[in-house]
Amino acid sequence: PMRIQYLNGGLANQVFQYIFVRFAELYYPEGGPWFLDDSFFFVNQVHNGYELERVFSIQANLLSRYFDADVWQEFIANKKKGISIAQSFANLGFPIEMIAETANYKEHNPFNGKVYRIPSNEFHPEITKFPGDTIYYHGYWIDASWFRSYKDILRKELSFPPITDSRNQNYAGQIASSQSIGIHIRRGDYATLGWTLPNSYYSESIKNVLTEYPDSFLFVFSDDLDWCRRNADLLGLNLTSNVVYVEGNKENLSYCDMQLMSMCNGLIMSNSAFCYLAALLSKNAAIFAEPSNMNNGHNA
Repeated sequence: PMRIQYLNGGLANQVFQYIFVRFAELYYPEGGPWFLDDSFFFVNQVHNGYELERVFSIQANLLSRYFDADVWQEFIANKKKGISIAQSFANLGFPIEMIAETANYKEHNPFNGKVYRIPSNEFHPEITKFPGDTIYYHGYWIDASWFRSYKDILRKELSFPPITDSRNQNYAGQIASSQSIGIHIRRGDYATLGWTLPNSYYSESIKNVLTEYPDSFLFVFSDDLDWCRRNADLLGLNLTSNVVYVEGNKENLSYCDMQLMSMCNGLIMSNSAFCYLAALLSKNAAIFAEPSNMNNGHNA
């Protein structure tokens, strides 16, 4: 048997998909070999590309490494024409079926074989034991249970590299020496798509934290710090003078925001997978505010 999991998106997406595969390998070792389909990164330029190995030094079992270079290039040529890896397998006569968590497999991985749909962002470990020769998994698996089942193993595998630059060392020192509350405010594409959380969510959460811990230092993480500064009153960021806007972690350093967030004593979370992952990888953060729904950006 062969099991293939789709790999796409930014770092947090990639990590949740990796966690799903690791869960499956540990939960059902005889389910045998699992691969991450990294073809997405041969066709699309998004965020910082494939990051699992660069950030976490993970040696993932990538599908691109399983095939000879000329065969893989054929698959990629097909993918550029809209023929997914799963469909290419089917066209070659492999008995392959798909388990899809979200309806957007129709765009990302169009497939004319049998597709089993399961609910999004829920924990269904039984799907990793699905019988069949080749099963392709299209999903994002943003649910803490995949991680928590083997959290000690996964925390070891997903350990951040040492912080070596002075700017982030300085932030890390401030976080370690204060009652640090990380606040993640996701803007960017979320603002365009109407997925941002209301300002009142932040102002109420900050008010509650400061009532309980008046000496807190607020560390603001965002992909639009200028917007956060302009709207500090509405967001409740002016309720204390102990506010640090964490700057400069762009592009290849964007993971440092996740790393620093995971070092805070507490978190006021956004509804993005990036923040959710920081919370899971944290050994000590209390969650002071968590939105009712995590939006992985792919809930179709």
